[in-house]
Amino acid sequence: MNALREIYRDQLTDLPKKQIDKQQSGYNSHLGWVYVCNTFYEKPKAVRTYRSLFGATEAYTYYTPNTFYRNDQRHEGSLRWLNAMVVDIDAKNGYNQGGLFLPDVLDSVNDGGLPMPSLVVSTPSGGFHLYWYLNSPKRAFPKVTAHYKRIQMSIAEALNGDLQAVGAERWFRMPTESNIVYQTDSRISFDNLCDWLSIYQEEKAEERKVTCVGVDGLLQHPAIKKLLEGVSEGQRDNTCYTLALAYKANGYSENETEGFLQEWNALNEPPMRQLDVKRKVKSAFKKDAPHGPSSYWIRLLSGMPFTYQAWEEAKPREERTYSHFDEWKEDIINYLKAKGGSVSAAQRKIAEEVRSSSNEKKNIPYTTFKKIIEHLVQIGIITKKIKGKGRAAETTLTLIKKTKVIPFQRKREQKRNGSNSNTFIDQVVGGLTGLFLLSNNSLSGSSKFLEEPASLLLPSGRNGPPKNRKNTGVYWE
Repeated sequence: MNALREIYRDQLTDLPKKQIDKQQSGYNSHLGWVYVCNTFYEKPKAVRTYRSLFGATEAYTYYTPNTFYRNDQRHEGSLRWLNAMVVDIDAKNGYNQGGLFLPDVLDSVNDGGLPMPSLVVSTPSGGFHLYWYLNSPKRAFPKVTAHYKRIQMSIAEALNGDLQAVGAERWFRMPTESNIVYQTDSRISFDNLCDWLSIYQEEKAEERKVTCVGVDGLLQHPAIKKLLEGVSEGQRDNTCYTLALAYKANGYSENETEGFLQEWNALNEPPMRQLDVKRKVKSAFKKDAPHGPSSYWIRLLSGMPFTYQAWEEAKPREERTYSHFDEWKEDIINYLKAKGGSVSAAQRKIAEEVRSSSNEKKNIPYTTFKKIIEHLVQIGIITKKIKGKGRAAETTLTLIKKTKVIPFQRKREQKRNGSNSNTFIDQVVGGLTGLFLLSNNSLSGSSKFLEEPASLLLPSGRNGPPKNRKNTGVYWE
């Protein structure tokens, strides 16, 4: 009884409130509903008082340590408060086939860098449920519950626990005087659990770098070998599909893979139906199936550190769902060149015409088109002008023609006073001093001018620059 009060504290009331009390006190956001049941297939019962919960300990087997804000929906989205971190250390797990002993479990907790649990409940199968009470209840916002699950998964991985018994909304065995085997007054903050997770993930990342293998050594990795020894009910389907992908990645055919896995199936407890094995293999060899197994699922199913590297050849462009950014950029530039360097139309129409002018079979996404246009403008490949507003707006895209400007290199000035056309051009921040550029737009009707010798840049009848005017020292090609 004390264990339940330590978990829920003021989230349950001792007795049902009378209607008049409810009206006077109003809505209490601290309260929550606890679910109890005997089997996972029956409709659960929700309780909100300690009297009902204490009575349920004699009639029900399972309960939810974390509370809900609804009495008719027990799922992750209806959680209200997270009260404790609970992990299932199952004796049926592959690591614990020889049985579990409490001192060994507590040693593994200490070795994993975790504080001693607040409560340990034994299970009929020979396993344990480990509780860490939180200093204060944590509000079960979606991001918080997702992080709770990540921490729970990592603790289970560190302690060789059940990696599938995770989730803040899950059932656990009701603690009673007969099954509580360890109890302390210790509590932990949710922030400390987050810090533990960060350290654990860093250590696992380093460990996985060491254990990384290529596709050729996939079937020889200890994690895969452990799965090939057979698994228990509840893991068979996922393991069969994962192993089928592993054989596929190693170059085995569909028929060869099915033959291997039918032999492997005989090691499972109990074996799957042969038809189910065949279906899993067929699913793994579908055209749109992954090229190799998921490292996450291998770690989850085997309980061992694992990762591998596999490189796939790039698909032909017409088979890809999305084209690369650079390919779309090249399409737009080629389209503008084909249009003489400039085009004016609605942006959506331009995007459609870019598609029709390329070999791409799929339309360029309009959002991607706009991003590429802005990128080309920023790097100085095109200019963009918009005339009008809304649907009637017309966009003009123009390729920028590059003009080569070559500065003269002249001697140093020999006199202090007076103009000298042989002054050096000094490099300064932002460009070249004494250098100006002419563009086609600034020389209206000057196409003939650009074909004349560079001397035409100087005033007529002079062999040098006029007084009080500095020679720019540039010519056009």
